[in-house]
Amino acid sequence: MKIAWIGAAALLLLNACQSGQPLRQVTRGDEIYFNDFSQSASFEEGSYDGATLRVRDGVYRIDVTTGDNTLWWGQWGEPQTDVIIDVDAEQTSEAPQTIYGVMCRVRGSVGLAQTPDADLLAILTDTPTESVSETTPEADQTPEVEAGTAEPSAVVEPQPNNGDGYLFLLQGTGQFAILRARGRDVTPLVDWTPSDIVNPAPGSNHIRAICDGNYLALYINDQFAAEATDDAYREGQIGLVAGAANRLGVRVNFDNLSVAAPAE
Repeated sequence: MKIAWIGAAALLLLNACQSGQPLRQVTRGDEIYFNDFSQSASFEEGSYDGATLRVRDGVYRIDVTTGDNTLWWGQWGEPQTDVIIDVDAEQTSEAPQTIYGVMCRVRGSVGLAQTPDADLLAILTDTPTESVSETTPEADQTPEVEAGTAEPSAVVEPQPNNGDGYLFLLQGTGQFAILRARGRDVTPLVDWTPSDIVNPAPGSNHIRAICDGNYLALYINDQFAAEATDDAYREGQIGLVAGAANRLGVRVNFDNLSVAAPAE
């Protein structure tokens, strides 16, 4: 699990609410991935100084114990390009100075089997390069390898899981935003916007995030909220996120995560 900073000023940005119909209609096609979190270890998990992320009691739960404007996220799955993400999100804690939502095109490879680098394997194992198999194990057959559980030659991490990607976020105060994350920096593509389509904390919201080419759109409780265009990222994993700007932190439960390709 990683950390991205969401500055206090970002929580206070307000714009006039977008209204009307989206410029582009994107509908769901074939489902790529579904997770009802009935199975443990089916999404990124971890326990840290400040937050825990667990598949528990049929939900994916993010508990942030100390709110310091830090965004915590878990990610998973095969890298995807164009996706429509649907998820049910429930903030069970009462403090409204909170953030939660989804990510698309997240950089990294959490939960995937890694392809060994042939040259590195040859050096570490004293095995000729040409004898190293180029076959990659299926992702669903090989669990994520934790540090210290395998020989150094078994896994080569191709890229860091540093949080680069697109964020579709809600606030417990009843606002939404679309942001681009790059390391510890976030750039608003749609600034924080108050809206009565967001159920404030404590409460539940259905989130739909669309990443289709350079087009990004957010729907909340089946209603259009905002859209933007950006071409910084083209592929990546799916993420679930939460954070707080209050000393009490936040608990968010995610359920029925569904990822589909846009219809042709």
